[in-house]
Amino acid sequence: MFKQRIIYRLLLIFIIFALIFIIPFSLTIRKEISTIITEEGSLSSPLLKEKEIQHKLTERIVDNMLVFSLYLFVFAFLLSMFFSRSLLKPIRELYKGAKALKEGNLGIRLDVSTEDELGEVTKSFNEMAEALEKQTKDLKKKESYISAMMDPLWVVADNDTITDINPAFTKLFGYSRNEVLGASIYDFLDEENARIMKYQLEEREKGISSIYEISIIIKDGSSMPVLITGAPIIKEGSTTEKIGILKDFRREHELRTAIKESRDYLEIIMDSIEDELLVVDRDFRITMANKAVRAIKGDKVIGDYCYAISHDMPSPCWHEGVDCPAKRVFETGRMFKTVHQHKGAGGKRFFHEIVACPIKDSKGNVMHVIELMRDVTERKEYEENIAQKNKELTVVNSIAGILSRSLKAEEIFGNVLDKMLEMLNMDGGIIFLLDEANRELTCSYHKGVSEEFMRASGRMKLGEDIPGKVAATGQLITTADIGTDQRIERSILKHSGMKGCCAIPIKGKERLVGVFCLFSFKTHIFTLEEERLMNSIGEMTGMAIENIRLYEKMRQLYEYQRQRRAEDHKNLLSLSSRLAAALEIKAVMNSTLDLIRGSFRADLVWLLETDNENLILKADSGLNIKEREIIYQKGTSSIEWYAIEKKEPIIVPAISSESRFYLSDYVRSNYRSAVCLPVYVGEKALGALSLYYTINKELRDDDIHFLQIVASILAVAIERSELYEKTLLERERSDTILQSISDGIMTADTRCKVISINKAAADMIGIPQEKAAGSQCCELFNYADENLDFRCTLGACMESALEKKSVNVDAQLTTITGKNLSVMISSSPIINSKGEVAGVVHVLRNITREKEIDRMKTEFVRTVSHQFRTPLSAIVGMTEMLIDEDLQDEKKKEYLQTVLSEGIRLSNMVSDLLNIARIESGKEVFREEEIDFASLLEDTKKLFSNALEKKNAKLTTAINGNVSGFRGDKEKIFQLLKIFADNSIIFSDKECNISITLSRKNDNIELKVSDNGWGIPEEDMPHLTERFYRGKYGQKVKGSGLGLALCKEIVTRYDGSITFDSKVGKGTTVTVTFPLRRKS
Repeated sequence: MFKQRIIYRLLLIFIIFALIFIIPFSLTIRKEISTIITEEGSLSSPLLKEKEIQHKLTERIVDNMLVFSLYLFVFAFLLSMFFSRSLLKPIRELYKGAKALKEGNLGIRLDVSTEDELGEVTKSFNEMAEALEKQTKDLKKKESYISAMMDPLWVVADNDTITDINPAFTKLFGYSRNEVLGASIYDFLDEENARIMKYQLEEREKGISSIYEISIIIKDGSSMPVLITGAPIIKEGSTTEKIGILKDFRREHELRTAIKESRDYLEIIMDSIEDELLVVDRDFRITMANKAVRAIKGDKVIGDYCYAISHDMPSPCWHEGVDCPAKRVFETGRMFKTVHQHKGAGGKRFFHEIVACPIKDSKGNVMHVIELMRDVTERKEYEENIAQKNKELTVVNSIAGILSRSLKAEEIFGNVLDKMLEMLNMDGGIIFLLDEANRELTCSYHKGVSEEFMRASGRMKLGEDIPGKVAATGQLITTADIGTDQRIERSILKHSGMKGCCAIPIKGKERLVGVFCLFSFKTHIFTLEEERLMNSIGEMTGMAIENIRLYEKMRQLYEYQRQRRAEDHKNLLSLSSRLAAALEIKAVMNSTLDLIRGSFRADLVWLLETDNENLILKADSGLNIKEREIIYQKGTSSIEWYAIEKKEPIIVPAISSESRFYLSDYVRSNYRSAVCLPVYVGEKALGALSLYYTINKELRDDDIHFLQIVASILAVAIERSELYEKTLLERERSDTILQSISDGIMTADTRCKVISINKAAADMIGIPQEKAAGSQCCELFNYADENLDFRCTLGACMESALEKKSVNVDAQLTTITGKNLSVMISSSPIINSKGEVAGVVHVLRNITREKEIDRMKTEFVRTVSHQFRTPLSAIVGMTEMLIDEDLQDEKKKEYLQTVLSEGIRLSNMVSDLLNIARIESGKEVFREEEIDFASLLEDTKKLFSNALEKKNAKLTTAINGNVSGFRGDKEKIFQLLKIFADNSIIFSDKECNISITLSRKNDNIELKVSDNGWGIPEEDMPHLTERFYRGKYGQKVKGSGLGLALCKEIVTRYDGSITFDSKVGKGTTVTVTFPLRRKS
């Protein structure tokens, strides 16, 4: 509008100017033209007239123009003065108003005199002044807020100088406002905090806000931790300044430091616990884990789910039916203890004993659960094994009690059958006895079947039906379902409704007595343990039946000889009953031999016990020799060894003329005749019973038979005594494991006062955990005088830990119950964040089991010493004979050959033991080179050429496929071939065939050594690679029993495997597999 008014005014001025100038000017020109025309009317020529007129007109116009110009200038000046006053007045008012605003008069307002553009400007000025006044009031109000803030505030410019602070800044840090404004922000920071501030200011330049913590140097020069909330001040899209609000963080810093120290202290305690320890929140996530857990699962366990770590499950374990201890504690708020089975690498199962305890807040709500997990796999497996053994022993002892309490076959059959049916949960059974004369089985007792069925099947020939086959072969037969078993084509039992069936041979000492036949009307799968146990029961029952029969014969023999030996036999029977019932055999053994000596008028009676290496005196009558003395070593041609080997009585009517046996000088010079009976239980040799006479005496057949009965009774009594001792030993070992105590953990301050103890330590000490806190460490154990040394040791460990020394010391502790424990005290200092000792943690670990392991090591040394003693004794004995006696050359050569062979055997045994020890310890260096198997096979044939020639044996070798590329130690592989080939030659008869074959099977090298030798008994197969195990043929062939153990160590070193396939009388095949590419 203002512009329109200006334009209108200018247009009006122009029109006025035009009227004032043009009209007078036009009238003047017209007048001048008329005058000129009048004056020039006399000119004759028109052309001249025109030129003259133009000339004069121009002169006249110019003259008039000067006058009019002056006129117009004066008029324009007057007009401009008029208009300028009307235009400049509002502008002048605006100027005054602006100056007043500048001077701070925000209340000024201008009068609006016009409605034009200047009026609009005046209105805008008034509105601006009003807005400025309002904003100024708001700014003052905000400034008052900032001044009233408790937290300091600073404003930092682009050049990192401080442009503004509030009064709280001055009050907190001690600087005046003038000292701070204009100063660099870095003047108040050390080097480390300056780096932090620089980074934060760079973040502000990017428009990013943040909260961070630094330390500021205050007026007195100390550092104060503060928490800064920083933000950029952005104008027109760019950061102009940065503002920061500072909060005094000293209290929070101290609290956080204290919390960190407390957490570090807690972590030290947790890491001192050797068992796995977890802390789980209500989402079942792991919030804390000690060093034991991190060492197994890695550092990433924190934040993961407990069921993912422990059970490797994607979902909670209780969904799978697992009793989750953490869930139970969250639900009940009480401690919960259980044992979980977990899977480790390769699917191997582990058992953990888990103790879960609640961590509650101040309101009693369970916020976290702490789980202590201890690996009890070994204990669990041992408990399961002990439980199984106890179950078997219970059954065996129960049946043994039945067998020992009765001499009536019918009563024994009924009771034993009832026990077996109860043990196996079967429906019925039949006992068949063998009629050797008619070669048929006859039912002697039955249960669970009808009389009609027994009339039809009560008799069967050997080899017929299942019981007949068992009687013919002597081997147990089991079937889960008779109807579907393809092995059983015809059987009367199939049509009786029976399904599960087991036929057990009842074996006596030398022959089969009968058959147990157990059946069920439903399917029943028999385990190997059940089969083994039933075989044992069958053998025990067979022995009992034979003993009953022998007893009957012995009774008849007593009747026949009643007049001659009535009193003696009465004493022997009484003693036999005592032996049969006695569990501690030593109490009655010597009196038994005294009775035998008196009954048979012998001058010396002794019972020698074999340990498969020596004959050791177990008991005697008539000879003053201490018990357990070695009488004869293995290999000595004594009467006793010969009787054990032949399994029959040996009678020597004239010792002086006997050359078959080796007799000591004492026996040969003092006695003239002897009789020896082997003592066996089944196929197991226990020793020999010998009677010596100072006169030439020959016993009758009935006397020998009577002595065999006595030897059998002695064998059963000895076996039962050994079984009883083993049972006691197993029970003691079981009790040791079951009564093992968890490690005790106790923390104390620097004044030796207890801070806390765990439940295991409390149980060990016998006082509540709450009562223990605040007590002196050593005073907790003063309930027994025997703990004086323990308290002294604990005090010494405390002093060492306070000197920042970790110590491990063994000590003996007597518990509150009086039990003595071997305890390892592990004391470690608790170091705070300042590097000072804040306390001590004691771990009381029960190392009774480790002590037991040391004892077992000693037992191993004893076994090795025992193995060395036999060849050493032979060497020493032969050497003494060579020195003391004048022997013929042939005898000397024979003795020297024995000394040499025993020395070589001893040397080989030592070498094998050293090789095994070096391989197990990792000290044996295995060279790496490509193996030329063809060359090794040729060397093997050359090495054993003489041995093969002596036996007229044949050794063939073959290589199938490409076996190159295998790298290993040539000597070790050659040692394998030598041991396998040597065993094949030794354990084979003459004209045997031996083959060594090498083949390539995928990425493996397969070595097979086969022979048609004696074969390996089935009972020896599981023990072939055990050290010093020599098996059934150990008595016939000398050796160390270490060869195959060394082979196993070599094969294991090459990541290989070794298997044995053998049948007695058919031969043996040893298969060794080596991978071409082994694990690094």
